[in-house]
Amino acid sequence: MQLGGCWFDRERGLLTEQAHNESWHLPRAELQVLSLLVDHRGKLVSKHALKTGDGESPPLTDTSLARAVFMIRSFLGPQYEGLIETVKGQGYLLHSAHGQRVKSFHYLGLQSWPWWSVLLVFGFMLAFTVFYLNRIDHSVPTEPLMSTELPLASGQHVRLHLYANSKTNNTLLFELGERLGQGLIACGSSDWSEVYSSLSHDKQVLNITMRGDKLGQSVIRNLKISDFRRPKEFIDVKWLLEVGICG
Repeated sequence: MQLGGCWFDRERGLLTEQAHNESWHLPRAELQVLSLLVDHRGKLVSKHALKTGDGESPPLTDTSLARAVFMIRSFLGPQYEGLIETVKGQGYLLHSAHGQRVKSFHYLGLQSWPWWSVLLVFGFMLAFTVFYLNRIDHSVPTEPLMSTELPLASGQHVRLHLYANSKTNNTLLFELGERLGQGLIACGSSDWSEVYSSLSHDKQVLNITMRGDKLGQSVIRNLKISDFRRPKEFIDVKWLLEVGICG
């Protein structure tokens, strides 16, 4: 089946980028998610359905689902990542179109304008641009690589955000995010409402920042752990208990 610039071979579990003949053998989570989206193309598929699949394998976690969607979008490429739409709080939808809308402006009809009018318009646009660049604050918060909502037994939800400098080569960060997410879910209840995590550029230091409320007070906790081993582990169940990850 054609998906943007890729061909999806479900039987072989392959997604092939046709322009460069690059193939990706889909892991279980990605294959399960993409297969269900293809089966219901053009329709919303709930997170629950995507996580449980056919019920023959253990269900995916929220983090695994978010990671699978992110990896599929990354392979499809920026031109076609809009094929998979996130419906906030509900699930995902695979569009039938390419997920990209081409717009045509026809030069705003400038060809029919007198030359002096064109110069006047562009002069005004240039002046406005200079004013905007000098007077307006363009600072934009860094967008997380991935965000997922973790449901706790208490009914509370903790949002986990993963940050990285690049959209590629983040397998270790995703794995650590999944372990951290499982640790938070195991808490049952927690003082934290937002958890942020990132790896250093050399992937030897894991940074975790947690924000929440305790006894009516806003609290922040920062954790930093180094791991120079190969393969790296950073966090495990024992470490999560030692640092009191629940708050």
